[in-house]
Amino acid sequence: MQKPKKKLHILFIGTALAIFIIFINTALGSNGGEKKNGEESRNVATLEATLMKIEGIGEVVIYFHYDQVEAESPLANYFSISGGSTGKKNPLQGILVVAEGADNPRTKIELKRILSAVLQLPEHRIVIEKMRN
Repeated sequence: MQKPKKKLHILFIGTALAIFIIFINTALGSNGGEKKNGEESRNVATLEATLMKIEGIGEVVIYFHYDQVEAESPLANYFSISGGSTGKKNPLQGILVVAEGADNPRTKIELKRILSAVLQLPEHRIVIEKMRN
């Protein structure tokens, strides 16, 4: 009669351990997201400062537009049948740049080319407007 109770205890401990591991993974995942946002804002500030140093551009303000799709769970593809990796798409959908020198067409084209290369974004997703004085 002791065997069913022992199996029940082992099953209970295993379930509790699995729940604990899932809880730890989700807690660590949220901390990484906060760290990523801080790093991202530093990258935006660095990009703006770098663009301002280019001749003819002047002051620059950048707005990034991201895909509003909810973040996928880390375990979402764990039980999938296919073993291949899924291609991650770029969450950055577009960018708006407001620059003092954007009234010059040559500067506007050059700025669009630079941002396309740096951000790995097609030029049709980059909008550049001149800054009002």
